[in-house]
Amino acid sequence: MELARTAIRFAITITIGLASVSAYAHSRAMTPPQAAPPAAMPQINHTTLRHFAVAIQHVAKIRTAYIKKLPTMRAHPAALRSIQAKAQESMVSAIKAQKLTLPQYNNLVHQVDADPALRARVLHMLHR
Repeated sequence: MELARTAIRFAITITIGLASVSAYAHSRAMTPPQAAPPAAMPQINHTTLRHFAVAIQHVAKIRTAYIKKLPTMRAHPAALRSIQAKAQESMVSAIKAQKLTLPQYNNLVHQVDADPALRARVLHMLHR
């Protein structure tokens, strides 16, 4: 239960980080970043929510793996930036592998944070 709550808390706290990942991904694709209007998703289907829950788990694992590498890189700024870029690429790939876009993922993070019933559904999926 605590792992699931931690995963959701983590997802909520990385929203800002994913905004920078989104900008990074756009720059890698050589397209100018565009401000995406907040997508209204009044009803979230079960499949999308399941994909979101899996994405949260994958992003958390990626973050944990890369955080372990950071202490040895602090003295080497270029290596540190490289590790951070690889982590961001991995997180973006994990989200996209679940058939979600970064704006969809960010929107779901906000919705799960704001809606206790939705958060309970995600927690239930994470416990399976």
